[in-house]
Amino acid sequence: MSWKRFVSPLAVAWLALPLAARAHDLWLEPQGENLVLRYGHRGGDLLDLDGSRVRTLLCRKGGAGATDVRGAARTGPRELRTASRCDVASAFLDGGFWSLTPDGEKNLPRNQVPDAVRSWQSRQWAKWVDVRSASAGVPLGEEFEIVPVGDLSRIRPGDKATFRVLWQGRPVTGAVLAVDHRPLGETDAAGECRVKVRAADVESVTATLKRPLGTPEADTLVAEASLTFEVGR
Repeated sequence: MSWKRFVSPLAVAWLALPLAARAHDLWLEPQGENLVLRYGHRGGDLLDLDGSRVRTLLCRKGGAGATDVRGAARTGPRELRTASRCDVASAFLDGGFWSLTPDGEKNLPRNQVPDAVRSWQSRQWAKWVDVRSASAGVPLGEEFEIVPVGDLSRIRPGDKATFRVLWQGRPVTGAVLAVDHRPLGETDAAGECRVKVRAADVESVTATLKRPLGTPEADTLVAEASLTFEVGR
């Protein structure tokens, strides 16, 4: 199969996603002794982050179970900062319902937008793993989650890494993996996909999945998950 034959249908599927679902990143990254949750364009402009829409902020340290640390997190206009580092952490942002109209997108369900052309529910997850931790490859149990397969601490820029995507705890086929909004592949029957790591310091891989809803509020569920980690040198 040629590169062109493989990528073209994938890119078409990616571009068919609603703009709001593929234009704004949600990610966790280290900063000093903390982890910071941010929203916007990673490596570019940050957007306001509505802390009330962050439903969970899970943190796992060592071999202990994950706990929700939202209560101890510090909230700013454009970030949510954990009180300390975690070996593995994950945040869930409920983006609500969106409707596309002839005049643009509105953050409202379809049944409140008479001229809606299409509608979707946006749900985003952001995950961070310390590649040196023994629990880096252990799922946190989020509804939509990327899990590294193998030892990420051995990955260097230019290497390929395998990732498994879980939906409701089970491997899912057809999730689109991307880096910097560039689609790189789809998960197979085992929920896995190999992608090349390009960053020299911190890399962030995203997975996007669409599921039909068919409710009065929305036609489709658009789920997006990111996995951020430090790249070895």
